[in-house]
Amino acid sequence: MINWGAPIYVYLWLAGMGGGAYFSAFLADRFSGGQHKALLRLSTYIAIPLVIIGTLLLIFDLGRPIRFWHLLARFIALSPMSLGVWILLIFAGGSVILVLLWWAEKLAALKQPIRSLSWLVSFLSWIVLIFSVLVMAYTGVLLSVSNNPLWAGTIILPSLFVVSAISTGLAVLVFAGRLGRFKEIPGRVLARLSEADALVVIAELIVLIGFALWLGGGFMAGATEALKTLTMGILAAPFWIGVALLALLIPLVLELWSWGKETKGAWQAMLTSSVCVLIGGLVLRAVIVVGGQL
Repeated sequence: MINWGAPIYVYLWLAGMGGGAYFSAFLADRFSGGQHKALLRLSTYIAIPLVIIGTLLLIFDLGRPIRFWHLLARFIALSPMSLGVWILLIFAGGSVILVLLWWAEKLAALKQPIRSLSWLVSFLSWIVLIFSVLVMAYTGVLLSVSNNPLWAGTIILPSLFVVSAISTGLAVLVFAGRLGRFKEIPGRVLARLSEADALVVIAELIVLIGFALWLGGGFMAGATEALKTLTMGILAAPFWIGVALLALLIPLVLELWSWGKETKGAWQAMLTSSVCVLIGGLVLRAVIVVGGQL
């Protein structure tokens, strides 16, 4: 019987947030023609500790750390746990190497003794992007192939985890970028990220409704009861307050209200929205993980 507690859903939250932050910053940089390198660096600096802490929580939840090292000793493609560990390691390791390459580029620019590393940075950034998507999607896929009525039999749950990860990733970038006062990242860029999050929140709301309709359709035995547990049972309060309000409705209202503005009030709304999204993202994973075990 599965017995996943707080370390697991906190791990899902942290790892997804790290992957979502990098994914969002990478796209922002690419679609701007490479004008947001500072944002990409910030996302990488954020992602590394988040994924490392999440991995440590995963090790702690295993009970015996030696079991984790066994997963590192060899790669087993058909083992979901082995696959997940290696996805995390490659994402975190690639991110660390990216940071080292950026530092090397700065030294090269100062001393000019070596060739530019930009081609290697560009290549590795694409590899890290691929694994950021895998980090966001992996856990949802893992749950969806179980026989649990809340988790199983649909691609909607992995999609929900991905859009939630992107939303929390955008939120942490706005929050860290604004409060950290990174001079390399203009306020207008952070404001555009907040606006992008409004669109992602709408997508997340649509996916969540689709997930509820799937469960309500009773395509699997016990699915209707699982939906009732979320919406009317023991998890109703965290679902409606933590997910529906904090993760979705409150951020959407605040982000639409502050759209196109960079006033003090608008920034307060954006920061409040970011905090709500971050808390709501954690609650979402908690109710999904806990709800699947009831």
